[in-house]
Amino acid sequence: MIKRNLRCLTSLLSAALLASCSCSRGAYLFTSFREPATAGLRLLYSYDGYKWQDLGCTFLKPMVGPAKLLRDPSIAQGPDGTYHLVWTCGWKGDKGFGYASSKDLIHWSKQQFVDVMSQEPTTVNVWAPEIFYDQGTRQFLIVWASTIPFRFPKGQEDEDNNHRLYYTTTTDFQTFTPAKLYLDPGFSAIDSEVLRRGPHDYVLVVKDNTRPERDIKVAFGPTALGPFPAVSKPFTANFTEGPS
Repeated sequence: MIKRNLRCLTSLLSAALLASCSCSRGAYLFTSFREPATAGLRLLYSYDGYKWQDLGCTFLKPMVGPAKLLRDPSIAQGPDGTYHLVWTCGWKGDKGFGYASSKDLIHWSKQQFVDVMSQEPTTVNVWAPEIFYDQGTRQFLIVWASTIPFRFPKGQEDEDNNHRLYYTTTTDFQTFTPAKLYLDPGFSAIDSEVLRRGPHDYVLVVKDNTRPERDIKVAFGPTALGPFPAVSKPFTANFTEGPS
């Protein structure tokens, strides 16, 4: 127990160094989780983006949502240095995602359950929320995948597994814009990631979750909200995990 506590203390100190600006060597930060998904947030770091080191303990235990899970954690840093974390709260039955913030990745705010799909009572799930800070509009964009049965052509998927991407925006994490459709690419889409390459040049990476595809595709648009008129052919093999 003492050794374990010492390892966790070392990990916490490492996280504090990664979160601070005093570290002269830049590092990449990776948010992750392990099963059981009730355990909490895990952090990994890398100096080159290829070799990753797990910090060795959990940093935030999920306390919100019906199932109190923490899956698919996504993090973004705001202009004031605050880290904002969102995550999947459950497999099915919930209509929102989890949220918490931190200045140092160790001490976290009170967790919130952000209800975004109650206006669609037949919503099956809210999966893999991805958070992105848009410098141009000075707001946070959160994109996730939800299934609303019989809303879209299902192809080979079951009605309760036919996802499309939805989004909300916020500036303060107290008020959120009503959820809107973000992307209907004509197939079941999950696990999106938005990136900014330059002015009026945004990249959307998305997983095609239809069988037998289960691969990664990309689209380009002039703003973080798109439009993304043309989704590419897959650039990965089938049965590839979603981007992060």
